[in-house]
Amino acid sequence: MDDGMLKRVKRKLGVFDCLMLVFLLFNLVIRFGTIFYYPPYNGMIGLLIGGVVLACLCVIFLPKYLKFFLSVFGFSFFLFGFGAIDIQSRIFELIVSLVATALSVMNLRSPKTHGLNRHLVILILCYVGLSLFSLLLLPVTQIFRDSWFFGFPNFFFYLFIGPPYGFYYPLSAVIRLILFVVLAVQIAMSAEARDNYRWLFSGIFSGAVFCALIGLLDFYGVISLKWYRFGKTAVPGALHSTFGNRGWFGEFILISVPFVLIGFMSKTRGIWWRVLLFASLVLCEIALLLAGGRAGWVSYPLILFVCWLFFWFTKEGRLASFRLSWKDLMKVGISVPITIVISFIIVFQVLMPLSDYLRDQGDTKEPRKDSKQMTQYLKSRVVDLKRSDPGGRQYTWGQGFNVGSESPIFGVGYESFCWHANVLAPVSGSHFNTFYKGRIIHQTPHNIFFSIFSSGGAVGLYLWLVTIGYALVILTFDLIREKRLLNIPVIICILSFHIFGIFQSMQYIPMIWSVIFLCLGYAMTIDPEVLPGRLQRASGVLTKTSVVLLGIGIFFYVSNFESRNLAQKYDLRIYAMEQDRDRFAGFFQHSQRWQYGDYRWCGRKGAIYVPGGGAVELAFHCRTPEMEKEPVEVQVSHEGTVLDTIVFGGTSGERGAGSKGGSAKLKAESSKLKAESVKRSYVLPETPGQTQRLVIDVSRTWIPHNHLGNFDRRELGVGVKILNSR
Repeated sequence: MDDGMLKRVKRKLGVFDCLMLVFLLFNLVIRFGTIFYYPPYNGMIGLLIGGVVLACLCVIFLPKYLKFFLSVFGFSFFLFGFGAIDIQSRIFELIVSLVATALSVMNLRSPKTHGLNRHLVILILCYVGLSLFSLLLLPVTQIFRDSWFFGFPNFFFYLFIGPPYGFYYPLSAVIRLILFVVLAVQIAMSAEARDNYRWLFSGIFSGAVFCALIGLLDFYGVISLKWYRFGKTAVPGALHSTFGNRGWFGEFILISVPFVLIGFMSKTRGIWWRVLLFASLVLCEIALLLAGGRAGWVSYPLILFVCWLFFWFTKEGRLASFRLSWKDLMKVGISVPITIVISFIIVFQVLMPLSDYLRDQGDTKEPRKDSKQMTQYLKSRVVDLKRSDPGGRQYTWGQGFNVGSESPIFGVGYESFCWHANVLAPVSGSHFNTFYKGRIIHQTPHNIFFSIFSSGGAVGLYLWLVTIGYALVILTFDLIREKRLLNIPVIICILSFHIFGIFQSMQYIPMIWSVIFLCLGYAMTIDPEVLPGRLQRASGVLTKTSVVLLGIGIFFYVSNFESRNLAQKYDLRIYAMEQDRDRFAGFFQHSQRWQYGDYRWCGRKGAIYVPGGGAVELAFHCRTPEMEKEPVEVQVSHEGTVLDTIVFGGTSGERGAGSKGGSAKLKAESSKLKAESVKRSYVLPETPGQTQRLVIDVSRTWIPHNHLGNFDRRELGVGVKILNSR
């Protein structure tokens, strides 16, 4: 059966293989070119990436170690529980690029590769295609202008660190989406693909248990993980382990726990092995309890129930029966509460007294709360479960729904919720403005379904649900017919991913987001013919319908280029929070991290666009450190002719020159600029219907992080503000 599918699919994958390889090479170039922007950590990053490169080369020439390689790769996942723009996640994506490239080379060299489920591949490609073309709703022209003036690799560095409220973030999110799909496909195409996935999933679970263990040691002050979290936690006093947020930690544990069944199904026997696996479940329960995440508390018992249910249905590495009996239900009913009760006993009767003892002895590296404080904290979290916070999840879900309601059929663009919310918040009459009422705008809707709805509308949500539904159906039928037990933890992982996704936007943490595509990649290894004839025909209809919807979606995005429909709907000149945004190129978007007044900050080079030409008055502001020792020169030119040279911090004065077809009108109070601000007026040729451009060159830039100690690693030149133009 698999051989027949292999022959059918391999004839169609020649171009597909080439596209994936080109994409991976592109990823390697842009990621290697933008990862070493952290001087204190460049040596450590280089050592880590060098080790991964060496491991990839070894496994290419020694493919027999691929399973071990994938297991170690999966084990490392717990190190990358951070937001998309954090350096840890960007290192993870570079490692994924390296692993996927190594697998691609191995598959091209291998005389035999595994076939793919064509229906599932097409469904995933439809979702990816819709997400990719939805980028046309972004300010594409502005992005291309910025890329020209920032240059490579600075542009891609700013692209990957762009926060969710900016329009770079969706572009990097789509690149990430495609990367994870390519990784899943490459593993699915490898020889012995299912066994490779087994080792990968086992590694992920082992890493999760280890993460919970060191998280407990950190929580009780035996070790400290603050250095890895850069000294900060979202909720002080809660268990975070290596994650930047306790909720993200809960996500990872919840989607990893189902893979404990791989251990129960293994050939390893003996009471100690089962005790070890049971202890790992208890350890994860304890870690979730101390993390204090309400979503984890609500979700974990359900996941435990499903895990124990399938455990009692498997005997000696085979599927026993799907028929429920009172005896089976009693086993499950006893196993779940026993796991939870043991966890509570260990927390309140062992760990809390131990914490008090260590605190009294002063042996902890970083003392934590005593037992009384921890008990009060846990009680407060229980009380929170009973009440509805008006600024909590319901409000955040409403934000996602109201942004998506602006374009309910095809959405407002992949992962562009926060950018749209900030644009729509001040716009009177918009769905979001009516709902917003001046409250905080979250970075995500904290719900995977509202995230997908706002990204791709009803069509995007349909494509995702059809893809997930088809994967679950084919995994279930393959489990029943082929008795492939690895399907069980994959099914549970997919379910737990979406159960926890009710409370979190899973896309926000790249490592978490990648796991669902690994599960879908495993489902790609299942032959579509395992389904009954009627379901095969139905899946064919769904596939064709998805392709048609993708085509209609592409037409919609093209016709709504740069969200012009929304701009017209609300009488905006351009769809943007700043209506003069398109008059700047090579300038950074307004940042919530650091800004000065209402200036727009350029890098080493930028441009000001003046529609129709004529006179324009600009204000320049410079904050570059040590200007007195090393002056900063700002050169303003038009059509290659230098109009003005402004010197900040120097004593040489300013020089002006006439522009081609116009003149420069200088308004300096003094030729010696010791101040940080100055105004200038320029007269450009009047060209109705055309745009004139002033190019700004800055002699040197500075990075706020190096001087202010913040997280702003942009290279800033000068701030510019348009005061008047006509």
